[in-house]
Amino acid sequence: MEYLFGVALALGVGIATTLAGFDRDRSLYPAILVVVASYYDLFAVMGGGAALGWETGVTFAFALAATIGFRTNLWIVVAALAGHGLLDSIHGQLIGNAGVPAWWPMFCLTYDVVAAAYLAWRLLSGKIEAANTKSFDRRARSHVDAELAAASAAELGGDPLAGFRRLERAHVLGQRSTVQHVRVHLRMLMWGIRHHDLREVVGQILRVIGAAAGTWVGFVPEGNTGGANVGAFKSMAIPEDLVRPIRSARVSVPNTHGLGAQ
Repeated sequence: MEYLFGVALALGVGIATTLAGFDRDRSLYPAILVVVASYYDLFAVMGGGAALGWETGVTFAFALAATIGFRTNLWIVVAALAGHGLLDSIHGQLIGNAGVPAWWPMFCLTYDVVAAAYLAWRLLSGKIEAANTKSFDRRARSHVDAELAAASAAELGGDPLAGFRRLERAHVLGQRSTVQHVRVHLRMLMWGIRHHDLREVVGQILRVIGAAAGTWVGFVPEGNTGGANVGAFKSMAIPEDLVRPIRSARVSVPNTHGLGAQ
C-alpha cells in the first residue's frame, strides 16, 4: 500500500503542478527535493534527536545538489531524486533514526523515483528547460572550451607549460561557474598526473573539492589562476584580454551595443 500511495502522490503532484503551470519555474523540483530530504530531520527530532546530526548532514548534501541543479542543469535534480530513493531503501541500515515510521522508507522511495521519472519525462519532452539559459556557465562555456582546446594543442605540440598557462586562462574565465570551475581543475589534475607533478596533483585534488563546494555560494577569489603555484584564496589581476568575455558572460541578456557583444 505504501508503494501505491507513493506512485499516486508523485503523479498527482506532477500532473497538478504541470496543469497549474508551476513547473515552468525551474525552482519547483529543486524545492521538492529539499523538502523530501528534510523529512528525516523531522523524524530525528520526533525520535529524540540522537540521529539529528547525521540526518542534517544528509539533508545538506541533497540541498546542495538541489541548488547546483537549479543553477546549472535540472538533470542533476533528477539524479538526486533517484539517489534519495536509493537512500530510502537502505536508510535504516545506515542511520538509526527511531522517529522514522515503518512505512515511510517504502513510500518515500516510490515517491522519489516516480517524481524523478516525471521530471525526466518533462525535460526530454522539452516542456521544461534543463539548463539554465541565463546562467554564467552557459555564456562562459565557449570561451572556456577555446582555452581548453588551445591547452591540448600546446601540450600535443610538445610545450606542456604553455598548455598549463592556457588551463590557467580557462580557470580565470570559468571560475564563477561550478561546472566550469570543477572541469578546469580536473583538467589541471590530469595535467599534474601526466607530468608526474605531485605538488600539482595534491593541490588540484583539494581545489576540485573546494570548487565543487564553494563556487555556487560565490566563494571565488577573482582572477586566481587555479594552479598549485598560487594560493587558493588569492585574488589576482584579470588579464586585459579576458576582461571583456568575463563581463559579457556575467550579464543576463547579451547587449549588442556594449560589453555583451561577442
